[in-house]
Amino acid sequence: MLCLGWVFLWFVAGEKTTGFNHSACTTKKLLWTYSARGAENFVLFCDLQELQKQDFSHRSQSSSTLGPAHQPCSGSEKDLSDVQWYMQPRSGGPLEEINRNSPHMQNKGTLRILAPQMNSIWSYICRPRSRRPQDTACCVKTVLEVKPQRNISCGSSAQDEQVLLLGSTGSIHCPSLSCQSDVRSPEMTWYKDGRLLPEYKKNPIEMEDIYDFHQGLYVCDYTQSDNVSSWTVRAVVQVRTIDEDTNVKPDILDPVTDTLDVELGKAFTLPCRVQFGFQRYSKPVIKWYVKESTQEWEISEFVEKRIQSTLKNEVIEHTVFLREVTQRDLSRKFVCFAQNSIGNTTRTIRLRKKEGVVFLYILLGMTVMLVGVLVAAALLYWHWIEVVLLCRTFKNKDETLRDKKEFDAFVSYANWSSPETEATGSLSEEHLALNLFPEVLENTYGYSLCLFERDVTPGGVYTDDIVSIIKRSRRGIFILSPRYINGPRVFELQAAVNLALVDQTLKLILIKFCSFQEPESLPYLVKKALRVLPTVTWKGLKSVHATSRFWTQIRYHMPVKNSNRFMFNWLRLIPKGFSPEKDLATQKPLGGMPNSGNSHGAQNRTPDAGNRHGAQNLLLSGHQKRC
Repeated sequence: MLCLGWVFLWFVAGEKTTGFNHSACTTKKLLWTYSARGAENFVLFCDLQELQKQDFSHRSQSSSTLGPAHQPCSGSEKDLSDVQWYMQPRSGGPLEEINRNSPHMQNKGTLRILAPQMNSIWSYICRPRSRRPQDTACCVKTVLEVKPQRNISCGSSAQDEQVLLLGSTGSIHCPSLSCQSDVRSPEMTWYKDGRLLPEYKKNPIEMEDIYDFHQGLYVCDYTQSDNVSSWTVRAVVQVRTIDEDTNVKPDILDPVTDTLDVELGKAFTLPCRVQFGFQRYSKPVIKWYVKESTQEWEISEFVEKRIQSTLKNEVIEHTVFLREVTQRDLSRKFVCFAQNSIGNTTRTIRLRKKEGVVFLYILLGMTVMLVGVLVAAALLYWHWIEVVLLCRTFKNKDETLRDKKEFDAFVSYANWSSPETEATGSLSEEHLALNLFPEVLENTYGYSLCLFERDVTPGGVYTDDIVSIIKRSRRGIFILSPRYINGPRVFELQAAVNLALVDQTLKLILIKFCSFQEPESLPYLVKKALRVLPTVTWKGLKSVHATSRFWTQIRYHMPVKNSNRFMFNWLRLIPKGFSPEKDLATQKPLGGMPNSGNSHGAQNRTPDAGNRHGAQNLLLSGHQKRC
């Protein structure tokens, strides 16, 4: 199998070289007059697309008489631009495939010859790499004859490298035509970068306004003949567009400052970046000098590279390297010197020991400290109540001593004892006041509460009892709701406000149980109190747990007590929560509600298991329904 592969490769290679019949190729003759300077190049074109167009025009004219004919090049434009070049000496012999190692440069359909052989004739054949078997005539054969230039002095009239000044008028001359004195203004064919310029037929090409796109590789052809044969004379001219010479001195872009920070004992890179304006015949100069007292010398080890180059200016960077910065280098002057034909520019640099490391550490430490203070302040602001309660826990202070008060707080709420309330089993103000407040504030944190229905003996005058209870309490807790604000219990809040104006030890706490609107009939003093007194918002099930923020805020406003029994309860509290279902299931019948027609029925009512279970199921959603 391996032998068959080698045979196939040998067959293909043989077809490429010896087996290629180029007798049907279109043939052209070119003459290259090579000067003694030996600096110019020569260019050949593989005009397969032009061959395709000419054949199509010829067949369209003769199709009526000769019938259909085969098209020599049937490939696409892309296929015809990808070609393979071959060369063959005049004496004959096999075709030589031009590859990358040969002294030629290929660019699509263009072949540039770099090293010609004097007084020689070579044939160059090109054909597309991708082709059909019947496209045997799809190729171009160019017979190139290289002759030396007879008149050496004529080379100065039209050079193979010409320069055009941007923004001005100019002309491009054909170099070979200037050396042929017997040729009288023949018709020219011009190419630019391999593209035909059909608008130019004369020599020279006159341009009214020069732009940068006029720069490129130009090729000029004209026909010469004698009595025997004719051939095409070709010359190549490289055109470069330039700007006017600058009239300013070089500009040193870097370094900008006069002092550079260095670290002793370490290597240091010293760059000098300079911008030069365009000058046609002047070469830019950049150097680094070292000055020490009366001595001056140039730094010989450097690296120079071109950073940017345009038509108007170029930027060059000249870099020197200090292997080790010593203390002596700090007293020296380093001078960057840049020069063009207009003048020179210098920049003197001194090295300074870097002291910014310690400062950086100090700045970093101060920044970390500042961030820490801000974070601590934010945490303290957010948890200020917890911090105050923690300080109260460990501080042996009790403001309830010798104040002649009996209760820590009086709890005022709207009485919801009605058949509708009992049927729904909702989480009402009554449940909050009679169950959750005693469970948390009394049993957990050791406060003494006064509940009117629980702690006041029935039979007294309601208004007198309320005033007496408030006077004997250190705090007044008022659970606000639409029923409370619009009901008779708002009298308790009004009485407490009046008493607080006289008794400075009495503090009032408002609990916003539900949203409500203030009625117009509300006393002015009560309206004022609703705006200035501290208010804690009840958030439903989120506030039930004894460790919730609701109870933390309540304790913050409660009096400070030093009780050994409850001192560390809040630190050791297990987050097991307080189930409102459990509270409702275990609550006892309450009585003593003044101004309530159902109080007697409530005292004689014995809840059975079925009613208690229904109340537990409706409890969690009852608060949402009420508010």
